[in-house]
Amino acid sequence: MIDRESRIVFGSLLLFVLAHAGSSVVDRQFGIALTERPLLSFLLFAGVAVALPQLYLAVTDGGLSPRSRLRFVAVATATFAVAFAADADGLYNLLIATIGTASLLGLLCYEVLADYRAASDGPVIGLS
Repeated sequence: MIDRESRIVFGSLLLFVLAHAGSSVVDRQFGIALTERPLLSFLLFAGVAVALPQLYLAVTDGGLSPRSRLRFVAVATATFAVAFAADADGLYNLLIATIGTASLLGLLCYEVLADYRAASDGPVIGLS
């Protein structure tokens, strides 16, 4: 039997495949190709296939720590942003790079805040 985490990841990959197949139908019918839309391609691949299941599992799952899942999402998003921004032009390049940079800055803020909270929960030394 497949565990819950695998079902969620496989489900998101199935959703990605169905969206990609739907985009090929739209391309044949209306001439709107997914490859001509780098921001949409990035959001579909990095968002639906990679980040969405990990974020869902970080909120609901008790297995792996949510902190490590958030780290994976931020680093994977930034990595895919570099790859997709290389193929994009103009404003799309800037938007994709901004999303990747924001994910790393968000991770940095999250880590600093989590470490600050952990340090403030420690023993207090009184100076009296």
